[in-house]
Amino acid sequence: MTTFPRQISRGAVFGLLAASTLTIGGLVAPAAAQTEVTFTRDVAPILYENCVSCHRPGELAPMALRSYDEVRPWARGIKDKVTSGEMPPWFADARHGFFKNDTRLLPDEIDTIARWVDAGAPRGDQSDLPEPPTFIDGWQLGEPDLIVTLPEVNVPAEGEDYYPDLSHTLDLAEKRWIRAIEVRPSNRKVTHHSVIFTSSGGAQDRGIESGFFDVLAVWSVGTNPHEFPEGMGRWVYPNQRWRVNAHYHPAGTPETDSTQIGLYFGEGEMQKEVMAALSGTMSFEIPANASNHEVRSSYIIDQDVSVISFFPHMHVRGVDMDLIANYPNGERRSLINVPKYD
Repeated sequence: MTTFPRQISRGAVFGLLAASTLTIGGLVAPAAAQTEVTFTRDVAPILYENCVSCHRPGELAPMALRSYDEVRPWARGIKDKVTSGEMPPWFADARHGFFKNDTRLLPDEIDTIARWVDAGAPRGDQSDLPEPPTFIDGWQLGEPDLIVTLPEVNVPAEGEDYYPDLSHTLDLAEKRWIRAIEVRPSNRKVTHHSVIFTSSGGAQDRGIESGFFDVLAVWSVGTNPHEFPEGMGRWVYPNQRWRVNAHYHPAGTPETDSTQIGLYFGEGEMQKEVMAALSGTMSFEIPANASNHEVRSSYIIDQDVSVISFFPHMHVRGVDMDLIANYPNGERRSLINVPKYD
């Protein structure tokens, strides 16, 4: 019998580790900055590339930054945020290298924005303005091959955070592998996270120990679809049981949410299987007056793997999180460190 966690408590600390291939990308420095910095030629491309995915209507950021008229009132605040490193948000320690999805600006880009603000934030020639990026409404990777709709959840206007017990049995005719998966809450106003756990579905055949929580996908604020590297994927099975750890928070008015999960099937033969390990502590106590209480957990891997992603997750009391690899030869290596968890 497979045991599922009933809820991830508000004191939970865990990291989601997906293993197969580590992808670290380098950043290419832009060309040398122009003598006269303008919004249309120099600043807009930086914002389009790094900021407007969140700074647009209907997204998480509190203001839109798509045009000069939208950006100009916030110019000094933008300078302050980018020079301090607060924006764009990236919380991993820079000493551990650049990751594929690193959102930090390059030093030249920060300098460009600072010089533009110091020069009075000139608009520039409209003909220099690049085409603004376009964004897809709905499913970010196109229409899924299979859409699973979870039961509707009613979230009260007030009270404590709400953790409904949601489940689903997958209706498939045969075993399939997926190249991508996307989780889409219908109401992000009240949705904190959703974690989709699966039944073993062949896990024992791969030598996974008892008590392993097989995590299929995670959604939280700012999460992108899970798109695996080419040739890699996850197996899903007929009648596979899904258990969803959903976390909602009241927002002052009664709300409803109906989360959907989209599966994108792979074609041909899957070359490498991606596995996700949930390693953490679901319940613990912080001693009174403790200023720096450490909580540890470990996960033993008995075969060679490559790590493609890590999802550090803590709640309000979390301060920092470090993922450390302990090798058989005694070497210790910090793979990723989040020193100031926000």
